[in-house]
This record gives sequence, structure tokens and C-alpha cells, in this order.
Amino acid sequence: MGQSEFQDENSESVPEDNGPSPHYVFAHYALRQIALAEPMQFLEIAASPDADKFIAALLQQVVKQCGREAGFDAAEIKVYPTRVNNYPCAVIEMPEPQEAAEAWLVGVVVPVDFSVKVPADLDLDQITAQYYTLEKGVSLTGEPRTVLAGWDEQRHNNYGDGPEPTVEAFVATLCGQDG
Repeated sequence: MGQSEFQDENSESVPEDNGPSPHYVFAHYALRQIALAEPMQFLEIAASPDADKFIAALLQQVVKQCGREAGFDAAEIKVYPTRVNNYPCAVIEMPEPQEAAEAWLVGVVVPVDFSVKVPADLDLDQITAQYYTLEKGVSLTGEPRTVLAGWDEQRHNNYGDGPEPTVEAFVATLCGQDG
């Protein structure tokens, strides 16, 4: 599935103190690129027994690309197939973020209601995904803060303060964002 599209084998690694962390790259670039390019395939893998192998392989590529260790193990990343309203969704729970803008959670929503009769002429290649992150925010008072963001292939949309960083609160928030 498109993992090789994330990284060119001949690309140079980023020196250790330059660029975003592997945590940030994994949630904001690697997963997003794959989920938006192949949303149905991404959801299938997320719901499969091979989800952990997929996550481990992708994290290994990110670490290689970033040129530094992630600071966490792939086994700490959890995948939860779920639903947002009537739409299939995968929520990816990341290890606790250490830096601002790193993600607590990622949500990939495919806005097709498969619980109703799907039109026979639905072209699965035309299905798109909505990609959300719940990020570690910064506050002037130093209090903990989360920020809800949405992504497409080119843009980052900031939706402001997010919910507490739990899967349940994130899914409830996505139910209100959807559409």
C-alpha cells in the first residue's frame, strides 16, 4: 500500500537536530499521505490483524527518513477501528507528545455511509478521506491544551481548542466536525 511512496530510497536523512520529530512526521505526513491516497485500503489495514505490522514498518521508514530515533516503540501506537456518525473511521492513538504540535490522536474518516445501500456505480477510487489530528497545544498560562486540526493533501486547518486527549472524547468531537 503506498508506504514506499512516503520515502524515496535515495533521499537523504535529516540531521538529528533539524526538522520535525519522528512523532510529528509519522502523524502529520506519513499516515496522512497514505490515508488520503488510499482511504479504503487504509481503513482495511487499520481494521486488520496486520495493523501493528503496518504501523511498525511505517515508523521504521519515518525514523530512517528523519535520521533519529522516535523515542517510543511502534507497539505504543494503538489503532481503533470505529465509526464517526455512520461513517467508517480509524483512530490512531500516539504515544504522549513531548513537543507542541505533536499528535495525541489521529482520525481518518471516510464519509460514505456503508450501512445504507451503496450505489452500484460508486467508484471506490473516487472515495476521499477526512484527516484529523488532536495535537499538543501551547497555552500562555502553561496549562495543558489540545488543538483540533484537519488536513487535506495541501492544507492544515486549525479548528481551535480540542477535547481531552482520549479516544472517546476525540471521536465525540469528530462526530460534531463531520460533514
